[in-house]
Amino acid sequence: MKPVTSFLLFSATLSLTFSFHLSIANGGSSNLIQQVCAETHNKVNCVASLESNPDSKKANLQQLGIIALNLASSNATSTSSYIKTTLLSNKTLNPVTEQALEDCSDQYMDAIQQLDDSLPALLANATNDVRAWVRTAIADVESCENGFKKNIPGEQMLLSLRNAVFRQLCNNVLVINKLLIRTNVGGN
Repeated sequence: MKPVTSFLLFSATLSLTFSFHLSIANGGSSNLIQQVCAETHNKVNCVASLESNPDSKKANLQQLGIIALNLASSNATSTSSYIKTTLLSNKTLNPVTEQALEDCSDQYMDAIQQLDDSLPALLANATNDVRAWVRTAIADVESCENGFKKNIPGEQMLLSLRNAVFRQLCNNVLVINKLLIRTNVGGN
């Protein structure tokens, strides 16, 4: 390839990359949610979850991160309440199922704490901390799922859908965090 052609191709690529990242960093674009969710494994669910918050339409990337964290935390809180209600209302649970639910309750409480710790880290652009805490929250919920699969084969369906939704909401946070790293020079 000729040097001039290489330079023009490099310049065009750099320009497109810069404008994409600038658009994501500044927000205000009606396409920001679409751009962010295009990076996820499930764009449709990502868009639906983020757009469920009316503030998302005018949010910048960091604000979308806050919205995504709040959605994941609310989901975890809801699942934690569901587990507690199931434990209190169902007196016919076998001891193994009851123990698995109690373990999941503890794991969801830990996940909620990890997400709560992620919010000030996100506000401080501490992207490595956000990534570590959200990944730990996902690991907590995966431990819950694995406890059911290991100890009560066939009964993992009790929380599997809730666990999957939680993981996806957390993955949305991780994608936004990754985009914040790209847009911030040096990250943290």
